[in-house]
Amino acid sequence: MAKKDIIDYLETIMEESHLEFDWSTQWNKRQHIIEVFFTIYAETEPDLVIQDIEGTVNKENIIQFEDAICFFDPTKSKIIPENYLAALPFDLKKGIKKGFLDAVIKMLRIVVTEGQSDLLDFATDPEIETFELHWNELNFETTIQTAKDTNRYDMDRVEYPKF
Repeated sequence: MAKKDIIDYLETIMEESHLEFDWSTQWNKRQHIIEVFFTIYAETEPDLVIQDIEGTVNKENIIQFEDAICFFDPTKSKIIPENYLAALPFDLKKGIKKGFLDAVIKMLRIVVTEGQSDLLDFATDPEIETFELHWNELNFETTIQTAKDTNRYDMDRVEYPKF
């Protein structure tokens, strides 16, 4: 059996998690970045017009929200962390611990599930003027520590993909 790299491992745990949202992974080889994009949707009232920060207006009573997390090597990657829900550094040569990736996906599931509820509220309550997702770093660190304390943190590493 071939050894899994970061992308293979991420896709496997995301598929096995049966996530309730659309997702995809992208590997930017030049920037040494692995991105996980995810999308959630909400139905709106027929006469409700919602415009995103780029000026795009919703169509067909549906709004779509897409965001991403990224894994990057701080020594080689040039990213703008604010452009991501979470920007997670890793060492290109050492790879990433499986337990860390498991915690990321667990946290992503929580954030997006809460976000889906908030997006539905945003889509149906005209009093709510903005919507955004929030990555809680303290909750993420607690998730990692709990996994370590209960011996569910896999210390094995997965490698950065080979060209």
